[in-house]
Amino acid sequence: MQLAPKHLQFEPRRFAAPDARADGRRRQVRLDGDKVAIQRVIRGVSMHVIIPTRAYRGVALRVVDAREDGFSYEIRLLHADPDLCVALAETQDDSEVQAEWRLWARVLNLPALVERSEGCTEPDKTQLGQVSIRTVAPRRRGKTIAGRRPRFLARRRLGRPELCVPVAMVEELFGGPDYER
Repeated sequence: MQLAPKHLQFEPRRFAAPDARADGRRRQVRLDGDKVAIQRVIRGVSMHVIIPTRAYRGVALRVVDAREDGFSYEIRLLHADPDLCVALAETQDDSEVQAEWRLWARVLNLPALVERSEGCTEPDKTQLGQVSIRTVAPRRRGKTIAGRRPRFLARRRLGRPELCVPVAMVEELFGGPDYER
């Protein structure tokens, strides 16, 4: 189990959320770092469901409403079952919504998703499993020799031939093992 850094951990939160099917049209949601607990009453039957956060697809950002003065945004935990989706925040502030959305994704260790069209979510960044994919940054040294030689060897220069001492043919100093001794 991965734990979020200390500055990203938070206290459990409990809040009421709208629920069309529940009695009183409300349900209670308790959000911990590793699980979500949903309590509601449907036709007099009390239900209590606990779902691990890793069962959620991600933290989605979507535009709820377009107005003359701007947009209304919603950040929600997205699950395959629409009844288990949880609204985390609603705001009209353009400057703070992205920061809060990315913070929720980081704290819950879930991918950040964007709903560009109704009902279709896609990852904010291209991913391969849990790893983000991006274009490769160019190397600092664009020389062709750098691709064929290691970095330190690419810096070495050849010596001057006039300073080289010619080597004469000499006898072999050590000829290997001699088994006849």
